[in-house]
Parts: sequence; structure tokens; C-alpha cells
Amino acid sequence: MRPNANVARGWRASCWFAMGLVLIACGGSLRAEESVPLTAHENWVTSVAFHGEWLASGGGESLQYRPGEVKLWNVATGDAVTNLEGATSNVWSVAFSPDGKLLVATSYDGKVLVWDLETQQLKSTLEKQKGWVRSVAFLPDGTHFATAGEDGTIVIWVTETLTELKTIKAHDAAIYQVAFSADGANMGTASVDKTAKLWNWREGEGQVTATLSGHEDAVWTVAFAPDGNLIATAGADRKIKLWDAAGAEQATLEGHKDWVSRVVFSPDGSLLASSSLGQHVKLWNVADRTEAADLGGFTSSVWSVAFSPDGKYLAAGSHKDSLRVWDVATRQELFVPASEAAAAPAGEEPAATEEAPAEEASAEETPTEEKPAEDAPAEDTPAEDAPAEEPPANEPPAEEKASEEAPAEEAPADETADDTSSETEEAAE
Repeated sequence: MRPNANVARGWRASCWFAMGLVLIACGGSLRAEESVPLTAHENWVTSVAFHGEWLASGGGESLQYRPGEVKLWNVATGDAVTNLEGATSNVWSVAFSPDGKLLVATSYDGKVLVWDLETQQLKSTLEKQKGWVRSVAFLPDGTHFATAGEDGTIVIWVTETLTELKTIKAHDAAIYQVAFSADGANMGTASVDKTAKLWNWREGEGQVTATLSGHEDAVWTVAFAPDGNLIATAGADRKIKLWDAAGAEQATLEGHKDWVSRVVFSPDGSLLASSSLGQHVKLWNVADRTEAADLGGFTSSVWSVAFSPDGKYLAAGSHKDSLRVWDVATRQELFVPASEAAAAPAGEEPAATEEAPAEEASAEETPTEEKPAEDAPAEDTPAEDAPAEEPPANEPPAEEKASEEAPAEEAPADETADDTSSETEEAAE
């Protein structure tokens, strides 16, 4: 692993700490007891979140019932600080409390996990919603957080007591994401019913202020611009739509060739980042609605993307490429695998290149997933440039050819087929 020299030099020259954490980095001295580089991450990464200069990643050994994983990373060094134990299935979403004292994760088995970051111990496991819980978001003032479930509900939790404040029946189908506006007044929900909704969440059991209709397929993600005047949505129709605060459509951004898994605005509102199962992360200029950059080079589906609080860095989580971080201004990766660094000319950072199509593993080499009883049979998914057929909205994600109960001769992870079409099939609910 080789850090981007300019970035590493700037960070290692200072001392800093993350509020609520007892770990302190001074001059780049912070290390885990067993240093694990960010580029050596092996499991699925389906969610990423920053707090200060800390990065949390959530995922697991599969998209479903195999053990989940939550890691904390020191972005200044690229090393893992700790594993937060307790996730028994894939972790779909992670979020820091605004004061940095807690980390909350949601998982495929319906559990909401809350860790105390000072002790790095699991503080509480909350169970309210039926089915998987796909998303978590904190209110900006930290007093409450919301979780979004497969059962179409949003549960609002009180942070101090970790008790339920209210449950909002938001959609008649699964909800993929929940988000709050920067002032905390509005809440957004994205659903497989092909709509997103804006809410006055404080009013009674929740009051819908606008329904954002216009997507042709499941809506996976919703995000508020920092000023609250623009909302972004995206999903399985491969389109990103921009809306005003009243719910009127303003623009459609096209360019992704597969389902868009996440959108997020930069802290200053000038950029929008999007991740896709088509193995790309894109940056968009919000002002003129144009594509600013395509951060290709992935070899598997990209599930999540997040900006650091200062807007300087961007992180994305995927399968075989796992966890990657860029300098937003230069578009260079902050850390690169040693193999890539060695291949780069002296004095140059390796550039992200367009990936070659992955060679599909044979059926004999790749064990098949033992689906839960309610899973629909997996069907062949068209190639990346053809429309993807989505299974019924109420189905949990069908795992990519990875056995839930792996036989003794199970092929190692790097032999698993990772082409875009098969991973698109996994993502279907």
C-alpha cells in the first residue's frame, strides 16, 4: 500500500482526535495492534460513513445471513483501528452520531446495532421492524435517528434512551433509504414502490409534504442538498433525478449503465456523487447538471459512497474492490494497493482505468446460495447495457452465487464470479 504523498504528508504533520473516541492520532502514530491496510479489505462493503477523519465501513461475508462486519479506519494511515463485534448478518447501513460517541448499524436480519465508540463495545441491539433494515440516518442535532425497513416503516428512535419515539408507516413496499435535511425539519424516504416521499416527521405519525413520482423503477436512494432546496433521488431505472423542496422535478441526470445504489451531496452542495452496480462512481456538477468525473476502475458493484465532512475526500464500498478513498480535488486515490503502486511509473500515482470485463467463473467453481424460503428463484440478469429485470419488490436480496451454508470445498472469494450482471441480480429485492 502506498499513500498519496501529498495527502499523507498533510495529515501526518498534525495531531487530531475524533470526538467521543479515546483513540488519538499524532504525527500518524495511531495504529491498530495488528495493522490491516484499507486496501486489504476482503469482505463486501455495502455502507460507508465519515466522522471527522474516521471512516466506518459496514458489510459482511455475504449480502444476507453470513456474519456481518463493521470496521473503523484511520484515514490518515489507511489502517483499520478496530472491528466492532456483534453483527450477525450483512450490515447495510452505518452512521455516526453527530457527536461521535455512537455508531449505529442496520442489518439484513432486522437488527439495529448501537456501539459505544469510547469503549468500542456493543451498547444495545434494537429490534422493531420486520425483515431487513436497510438504512439509518441521524437527525443533525443528534437527538434522534431513523431506521428504514423492508416492512415499509420508518422508526424514529430517541438517541439518549435508545427507545422508540414513533413508527411511521411510510410506504406500502420496502424502504431502501431514509435521510434528513440539514435543518432536521424534513425527512426523505426512498422505496421500491417507485416513489420517494418528503415528510414533516415531527407531525403526529408523520405527514407527507410531497411525493416524488417520476422514476420508472425502484427508488434506492434519496439525499438533501445542504441548503435544503434540492433533493436527489436515484435507483433501478439508472437515472438520477433532482427535485426542488416542493417536490417539483428539476432535472434528470443520465450516464450510469446499471442501477444507482446511492447519491450524496458534497458538504458545500457543489457536487453530487453517485455509486452504481455498474462498477462506477460518478461526480456531477450540481450547478449545470453535468458529469464532472467518472471514477472507474472497479471490478464489482459499488454499493455506497460518502463525502468526508470537509468535502475533501470521497469513500466508496464495493465487493472485490471493497473500500476505496479519493482526494476529490485531484481525483487521485488516497491509498492504492501495493501491486498497483508498483506498476505505476516512478513519481506518478496510478490512475483509475476502465476495467476489463470480468471472466465469469464456472458453475463448478462457484457455490450457489441457499436462499431463505421466501426468496424468489434467481433468474439470469441481462448484460450491463441491457435493462435489468427486477424481482418482486418484497423479496430480500438474492446473494451472488455464494453459499449461505458453504460446503467444505467452497471456492475462495476471489474465484467468485463478479460480473456486473450477476451482482445486479444480488441487489434485487
